[in-house]
Amino acid sequence: MAIIWADFPSGQLGIYGTDRASMLNGIWAEVSSQGSAYAALVADPDPNVGANGVVFFSNSSTASSAESYKGGRLAIPAEVTTLGLGFRWWLAKLPTNTGSFPFVSFRTNTNTDILTVRVTTTGQLQLATGASDSGHGGTTLATSIGPVLTANAYQHVEIKATKGAGTGAVEVRVNGIEIPSLTITGQAMGASNIAQVFLGSAEEGGGTDGNMSSYIKDLVLWDTSGTEGNDFQGSVAVRDLYTDADISLNWTPSTGSTGWDLLDKTSVDDVTYISAASSAISPYVASLTDLPDDVTSIRALLPIVRTVKTDGGDCNIQVGLTPNNTDWDDGADRPITTASTFYWDVSQVSPDTLAPWTPVEVNSAYVRIDRTL
Repeated sequence: MAIIWADFPSGQLGIYGTDRASMLNGIWAEVSSQGSAYAALVADPDPNVGANGVVFFSNSSTASSAESYKGGRLAIPAEVTTLGLGFRWWLAKLPTNTGSFPFVSFRTNTNTDILTVRVTTTGQLQLATGASDSGHGGTTLATSIGPVLTANAYQHVEIKATKGAGTGAVEVRVNGIEIPSLTITGQAMGASNIAQVFLGSAEEGGGTDGNMSSYIKDLVLWDTSGTEGNDFQGSVAVRDLYTDADISLNWTPSTGSTGWDLLDKTSVDDVTYISAASSAISPYVASLTDLPDDVTSIRALLPIVRTVKTDGGDCNIQVGLTPNNTDWDDGADRPITTASTFYWDVSQVSPDTLAPWTPVEVNSAYVRIDRTL
């Protein structure tokens, strides 16, 4: 694997809609709130995007305790020694005091911070290790020589962090340009592997810096394994593709006579769905909406399903993709539970050519859902 996860598409609602609680259905490990601070899914602040886009971590309230924070914690499927994180970052304003700031942290599986990246009052980026769960404290490793972020504009930030008791390393790029003062090696960044990331905003001092909003979209995580997408991704965009026609229905719609229109959701919906009462049933197959015309290359496709079983019997589901209805890239065979849960797989190469997917292949792709047990 190289690409691990992608989230918060630009200009689209995404899979959660505005229901932040649904983020906890198998993807995000935590959506935090402390004091009067909270994480939310809200309209994109960029006037060129429009009201339909939703992003992460906006807060118009002030902190009510000495140390409040908001944000989300994402646990990756398998621990790694090196993790890359890229996203577009919009700050409602720069911090006005040193105790309040947007931040990103790389963590172990015990929630110990390996590395924290935080924004200063002048728009500099600061690296610290050993910070607390709200981004405060720790030992400062480096600060960018000058400002690298501005308020009220998106900047693409990408961070590669490598753990190591005395061999840790960090590299930071903003809008595709390396920040030399934030490229460091030989640091004490812990002996434990990286297992999680936390993205959010901190406030300190009982509301001394209210409205410290931090908006994030086009989020991509990657590691250094494999041969595709295993290093800096560059300024990429996340796009949602939706089912737009049934190719082989087979499964039973909860209402009506088609399935694709029950699955093309931009928010969680437990009322309309398709179901398979038996593992002997043939797979459901659907076509997908096309990519935007300006897309020229594909880093990865991530088929995502939200599943639930309604009795105590065994049930497994496998999701696959094809560019030609002949060669299939099937994901993991997953046991389904009685808890509504998102599952996803990562497809980085076409099963036809064994090379990265092309836009033409994606526009002709089908997705299938197979009940295997």
